[in-house]
Order: sequence, then C-alpha cells, then structure tokens
Amino acid sequence: MRVPTYALPVVAVLALAPRASADPARPTFDDDVLPVLRQHCLNCHGNDKQKGDLNLATYAALQKGGAGGAVVVPGDPSKSRVYSLSAHLEEPKMPPSGSKMPDAQLNLLKLWVEQGGRENSGSMVKAAPKAVDIGLKSVVKGRPPGPPPMPAAGKLPLDPVVQARRPGAVIALAASPWAPLVAVGGQKQVLLYNSDTNQLAGVLPYPHGQVNSVKFSRNAQFVLVAGGRGGQTGKAVLYRVETGEKVTEVGIENDALLSADISADQTQIAVGSSSKMVRVYSTTDGAVLREIKKHTDWVTTVEYSPDGVLLATGDRNGGLFVWEAFTGREFFNLRGHTAMITDVSWRDDSNALASASEDGTVKLWEMENGSNFKNWAAHPGGAAGVRFTHDGKVASTGRDRVTKLWDQNGALQKQFEALPDLGLRVAVTHENAKVVGGDWSGAVKVWSAADAKVVAQLDPNPPPAAERAKRAEATVAAADAKAKAAQAAFDAAAAKAKQAADAHAAATANATKLAADLAAAQKQATDLTPAMNTHKAAMDAAKAEADKLAPPAAAAANKAVAAEVQLAADGAAAKVLADATAKAPANPDLAAAAKKGAESVAARQKELEGAKAAATTAGMMLKAATDKHAAAAKTFTDTSTALATAQKTVAAVTPTVKPAADAVPPAKAAMDAAAAAVTPLKVALDAAVAELTAARAMLGQLQPAAPPKK
Repeated sequence: MRVPTYALPVVAVLALAPRASADPARPTFDDDVLPVLRQHCLNCHGNDKQKGDLNLATYAALQKGGAGGAVVVPGDPSKSRVYSLSAHLEEPKMPPSGSKMPDAQLNLLKLWVEQGGRENSGSMVKAAPKAVDIGLKSVVKGRPPGPPPMPAAGKLPLDPVVQARRPGAVIALAASPWAPLVAVGGQKQVLLYNSDTNQLAGVLPYPHGQVNSVKFSRNAQFVLVAGGRGGQTGKAVLYRVETGEKVTEVGIENDALLSADISADQTQIAVGSSSKMVRVYSTTDGAVLREIKKHTDWVTTVEYSPDGVLLATGDRNGGLFVWEAFTGREFFNLRGHTAMITDVSWRDDSNALASASEDGTVKLWEMENGSNFKNWAAHPGGAAGVRFTHDGKVASTGRDRVTKLWDQNGALQKQFEALPDLGLRVAVTHENAKVVGGDWSGAVKVWSAADAKVVAQLDPNPPPAAERAKRAEATVAAADAKAKAAQAAFDAAAAKAKQAADAHAAATANATKLAADLAAAQKQATDLTPAMNTHKAAMDAAKAEADKLAPPAAAAANKAVAAEVQLAADGAAAKVLADATAKAPANPDLAAAAKKGAESVAARQKELEGAKAAATTAGMMLKAATDKHAAAAKTFTDTSTALATAQKTVAAVTPTVKPAADAVPPAKAAMDAAAAAVTPLKVALDAAVAELTAARAMLGQLQPAAPPKK
C-alpha cells in the first residue's frame, strides 16, 4: 500500500525500502553480522559509546579495531576477537555480564570470519581501509582546465544492480557542474545519464541500500552517494566519475544518511541523518573530524559552499544554519522558514545561499550579514528542491508538481510541463541549457531551458542491458529506415532545387545576353548614323574632285596626242628636206630649209615631251581622286550595311528582351521555393542521422554487456 504523500516527508522515503534477504551459506556484514552485533554489542561498542575505543556499528569501524588492536582476522576465527570473546573462548568474555550469544548466531559469526569477512554480497574480502589522498592544494573557481570527466567506455557497468517492478521516488538527483552528466539515485545504485544523448552512461553500485543523496564534487571528478538502510546503517561512498572506482567510504550511522556533500578541497565529507547531528569525516582515513549538535530534528540537507569555506545545513524543523567548514563554528543561524528545509544550493560565487522549504517558499540569503534578501512563494504545499544555475538563475520544484526557473528577484522565467506526481528534486545541466526534474512516481523529465519543451525522459528503473540492446537494435533499424527515407526526400528535393537553380541561371543568362545584344546593337546603330553621314560627305567630295580633274586630264592627253601627230608631220617634212639637201648639197636655200626643218622637229619633240609630262601628271591626279572616291564609296557602303544590320538586330531583339526579363523572377521564385523546401528536409536528415548515430552508439555500448547470442 502506498503511504499518503502528505503523511511522509521527502527524506523519509528511505524507510519504505525493503531489506534484501541474506544468504545463510554466504553471510555478509551488512545482511547478517550487523543485526547480531546490534542485538548484543552496540550498546557498549556503537556510535554513541565505544568502550575500549571499539566501534562495531559499521564495517569500516570494525576493521579498524579498538585499543587492543584488530578484532577480525579474515579466515581465522581463533584470532578474531569479535568471535573468540563472544564465544567465551577468551577473556574478557562478551558480553561481560550475561550468557554468551546463541550458538546459531556464533556459528554465523564464525562462518563469516572463515569466509573472509565480506562486507556485502557484492564485495570481496576487505582489509582495514587504506588512507587515500584526494585533497586539493587549491580550489579552482569556475570550470577546471581540461576536458570534463565522463564515464570511460567499458569502465562502468551498464547493467542495473536492481530492476524493480516499478520506479521508486526520485529523492536523489544531481547534474555534473562541468560535464553532460546527470546522476539519478535509486535502490542500491546510481544511474549516470549522458545529458547530450540521454543514454545511460554507467551504473554505480551502492550495496548499502537506498540512495538518498547524490552530489558531484566541485571539479566534477567524483560522485558522492549517501543513503543506507533505515534504522540500521548509513554510508557515504565516493566514486570516481571516469572509472566508477570506489575511492573512500565513511559513516558510523545507525540510520540511513539523508544528505551528504564533499568539500571543495575534497578533504571533508559532511553528512546529515535522523540523529539530529552533522558529522564531518576526513576523506583521507574516514575519521570523524567533528560533530555539530545544534539541530533539533533530522538533518535533511547539507552542502558546502563552492569555495569550501562554509557549510550549510537544514533540518526537518525548519532550522537552517551556516557553519565554518574547517572549525564547525556557527557562522549564521538563518531564521525564516516555518517548516522542514528540503534543499539548499549555493551560488557559484559563494556569496548567496538558496533554501527550499515545506512552507512553500524559496529564500535567498546573503553571506555578508546572513540576511534574507529575497524570498517568494514558489510552490503551494511545499518546495522540495532548489538549484542555482551557473548563470545565476534559480530552478525549483515542489508539491504542485511544477518545475520552475526564476531570476534572483523571484520573477518567473520559465514554467515547465507538470510532473506526474509531487516534484521532489531538480537539477540544471552544466551549460544551463536543460532543467531536470524528478517526482514521487519515479518520473525524470528533461526540459529545454530556452523554450520549456520536454527534450527527454530518463528511466530511473532501466531494464537489463541485454533487453536494452534488443530495444536498441529495433531503434537502430527504425532510425536507419527513417534516415534512409529522410535521405531520399532530401536527395529528391536537392535535385529539384538544382534543376530550379539551373533554370534560373539559364533564364538569367538568356535575359542578360539579350539585353546586352540589344544594347550593343542600339549603340552600334546610334554610333553608325553620324559616321554614315560623314562617309557620304567624304564620298561626294571625292567624286566632285575626280569630276573636276577629269577634263584637264583629258585635255592634257589630247594635247600630247596632237603634239605627237605634229611631231610626226614635222619629222616627215624635215626628212624630205634633209633628203633633198643630201641630193643638192650646194643648194644653200635647200640647206637652210633643211636646217629650219630640223630645228622645228627638235622644238616639236620638246613640246611633245612637255605635253606627255603634263598628261601623265593630270592622269595621276585623276586616278588618285578616283581611288579616293572608290574608297569613300566603299566605306559609305560598308557603314550603310552595318547600320542596316544593327537596325535589323534591334528590330529582331527588342521584342524578346522583355519576355526574357519577365521569365527571370518566376524562375528565381521557383528556385527559392525549391531551396526553401530543402532546408527542413536537411534538418530532418541531420536529426535522423544523429538519431541513428546515437542509436548505434548505444547499441555498441550495450552489446558487450549483453550475453552472447547462441
């Protein structure tokens, strides 16, 4: 039967956890020996009283022994005083007054020692705890250098330690301050989820019972897990994030721990429980450094400041205190809450503390004077969890089932989808991008801080790795089909977009070419018109000049011909006279006439030469003028032809330019539409590929943990 939620405080959920049954043939300290010691020995050798400096309340304390040395020698009951004194084989007999233990219990104790004195069913034989040194020389403010620590592949188990019939209440939840990692506590285990992929990254076994508190160290290297078995024992165990290795374990409690935290310098672990006491342990050897006894009720929450200077603790009665971390002296008594303190959280600068209470409020306290500088009614019925983000916002959840994100003035920034049941714990991922909430029913939801949408739901009760591997195989197949379909759709859209882009390019090129052709033809026609007029004038001038030179050239030629005819006549007459003179050399008249005829021929010869020269010159001038006219005529004709061609081109191209230009905008619109259609398909394809990649990664992670197929 489920206990009514109003009747049970959050921190009391641990009391509902059933205790695992013991194996009589293989007894362990936790399951078999401790109940015997509690019945017969712890009144004198427990947490409250340690006669002979011997504490038998925890496995670690028993291993340390007392003033007389070790009391357990694994494998040898005769040398193990916890058995020999209880069996009255040695002095002083225990218990000192009264009869010895029943034989059945003595035989169990003996068998336990003979088998090596195991702590629990999952442990090997343990020796006295070794000293560990994880203390830091200095505390780094903000993100430490180097990559954030994440579980290494193959180092942490992926099979859950326990798979319950249904999830339990999420009373332990934390996010790594610097890595994409969320820790969810449960029965005997802590589940580590990758907050980027939302896949299980590893399981931390916690054999001591119910996990009531999970905290990451300030440098994110370690996970501190606290809890135990109600009314029996409480332990805080520190694990390395990367390997899952148990570093140290502290706790001498007779009841389950309700909360724990490790100091920023990693030298102290503070725990709170139903003992009303805050105990501070050394991480080096597990020794109790101090006990703080100011609380009047269960200590429900503890947290060190990021700089490690202060320790805040709250209790079930509404008491809220801040202590000096290294002295235990009271720093502030923060009064104001009227009901149980459910959670506290420090701002990164260590100057402000947030507290949540069952009175429904979230309060912010400054560390200058310890005053409450802001408070608001966050969750009707009770606020159960509160966390400061790295950017100074405040996340909270509570009994109203609603997880919220506030600024430091109490103004609501985001309100997330309601959880199925009462909100118990809240966390914020390292990059402030996601808010995680856990509730009473076991639901763990992850929201986007930007838009308040649900981005994942983490499983606090995952099935075995083999079963998850089968599911992952189905997920891979579905994701593969989805990716192929997305690829096909994207390819088709991309092809259509390319076709549209090619059409747009062709239309643009065509319009551009036609416009250029028209412009060139128009420019040519414009340029050729005045040129043609110029060439026409030149041609006409050349013709006029040729026409002017033609008559003189003809006259000169005629004159030369006439001179040549006259020369021939004079030459013939002179020859006659010469012949006559030759026949009558003594005739002086004839000789004088012959001489005059010869002189006339010479004069005619000279005149003929002058006429020929003049005719040649006039002919050359006429030819030059005629050639010039022919050239001018050809230029004019060519220009006229070019002008006619340009005009013809203008006439032909002009009607095509506008339609070509008009075709460009529709082609561009079609191209833009096709390109726009590609974008969501590319997003869908990328998402499908990412989903497939994540599914394959998860399958690859799980397959080594799954049993081999036959």
